[in-house]
Amino acid sequence: MTARGVPEECRGGDPASHGPSTGGPAGMHPRAHEAIEHIVQAVRAGDDARIRTLLATLAAAADTAVLHLRERLYAPD
Repeated sequence: MTARGVPEECRGGDPASHGPSTGGPAGMHPRAHEAIEHIVQAVRAGDDARIRTLLATLAAAADTAVLHLRERLYAPD
């Protein structure tokens, strides 16, 4: 378990790597990747209105992107 209570394997970490990647899954739509990075920033800034707008953008391009969003949100700052 990590300090945040989320097992490392759920955070996308790998004992052989230096933590989760910000690159995302292979083949992920660039728009989804960009939305995820902006959502992570908005969550860390506590900007609820921007989060809602960005989630709508992500929903339009989401597939494996949702899993990458979860990984990024649990990644250390």
